[in-house]
Amino acid sequence: MVKTSIIVLTYNQLALTKQCLESIWEHTNNDCIEVIVIDNGSLDGTRDYLKQISSIKAIFNKTNEGFAKACNQGLEAASGDNILFLNNDTVVTHQWLEPMIKLLYQDDKIGMVGPVSNYVSGPQQVPVDYTNIEGIEDFSRLYCLQQRGKSKAVLRLVGFCLLVKKEVLDEVGSFDERFEGGSFEDDDLSLRVLQAGYQLKIALDSFVHHHGHATFTGNPDLSISRLYGENRQRFIGKWKVDVTTFFDSQPQLTAFVPVEAGTILHIGCGAGAAGTELLNRQTCTLYGVENDELLQTIASAYYEQVISADVETSDLPYPDAFFDAILIGDLLNCSMNPRHTIETLAVYLKPSGSLICSIPNTAYADSFFSLLLCASTHTHFITPHNVNMLFPEYLYNIKSITSHSNDTESHIQLFLQEMQFLAGQFGLSLDHLSKHAHIDYMFVHAIKKKQNETEVAM
Repeated sequence: MVKTSIIVLTYNQLALTKQCLESIWEHTNNDCIEVIVIDNGSLDGTRDYLKQISSIKAIFNKTNEGFAKACNQGLEAASGDNILFLNNDTVVTHQWLEPMIKLLYQDDKIGMVGPVSNYVSGPQQVPVDYTNIEGIEDFSRLYCLQQRGKSKAVLRLVGFCLLVKKEVLDEVGSFDERFEGGSFEDDDLSLRVLQAGYQLKIALDSFVHHHGHATFTGNPDLSISRLYGENRQRFIGKWKVDVTTFFDSQPQLTAFVPVEAGTILHIGCGAGAAGTELLNRQTCTLYGVENDELLQTIASAYYEQVISADVETSDLPYPDAFFDAILIGDLLNCSMNPRHTIETLAVYLKPSGSLICSIPNTAYADSFFSLLLCASTHTHFITPHNVNMLFPEYLYNIKSITSHSNDTESHIQLFLQEMQFLAGQFGLSLDHLSKHAHIDYMFVHAIKKKQNETEVAM
């Protein structure tokens, strides 16, 4: 029988702690779990309450040791095959643990899972229709029945309720205690689990109610905004990259991928967030090109293969006409010869396959201003006016060109207006510049022509 050690942290908030523990005992097979509670110096009667419960392991800290260190104390005391970190401001529901354990052992590649909830950041949050505690159970039963057996691949799981194999923690280590108080320690652990080659999954048929930030709201000595800011800087200092770099799923780019595409190459795949979204949507095999070694390692948890390559000058290790779709991130503006790059990639694309490109607009107000200041990384002036010229007519039919707009800073807008006025004084027209100044990205979906179409075009 697989045993799960449930680790709960407390810091005051006695009423919520009682509610959490009682929900565990009501909705969990107690023969399959042990409950470990670490109290971080509560002064509201929590310690006396915990001392009365003989069925739990209790650890009492004299002061608030923070989330990461207290969780690690619980981990040291745990004897289970699995470790479940659970906030004390949660309410678990009927059959909450079983689906997570089933998913965790569905595949050896899965190292960590989490449930869905009413209050959590990212894709674990789902809309709910209950308005009080009494309505949680009815909602949970119906929702989880509709989602039975379903899961979602992600690059991040939130630490309010986190189930992980003990052997995985033995391999990657426990929470990093440099993240004081609580925030970013779960992001950090998620990346280390991915870096070790394991996958993260959300069990869509497990629901846990989360009051959210109760420790902070109930303890005025703690500042969530200060802790968040400090830990964010610690995260960036450790990983040498902003956290948002890992989790951008590029939904506007992946929206153009045909649902029937089975083999997909993503050039500039980053940490693989876009790939996980594709895997959640359709059955496919992913290949990636990413030159950052850290991002490449993390993406490899979900991609069949991720290589480092210069797509402009290197032959890629794939057969001709291998891919149903090829995605290109923000590469073409920095390419020495973007048209040649697009021609070369056609070799690896099946006839009628999709080439989908995200292309920054050089005429976007902020980009154009950076260009004037010699601060731009763009080597080509690609705009909505000339973007179609990158796709040779003998190779591709352009299915669509769409654009994304973004606001620009008022002083840059004013500068461009003045520059357009001055140009007019000298008989020069910059109307096209102001026309496209609000567009920051263009998305081009091109279809590779079949052989007979190519011969006609040539």
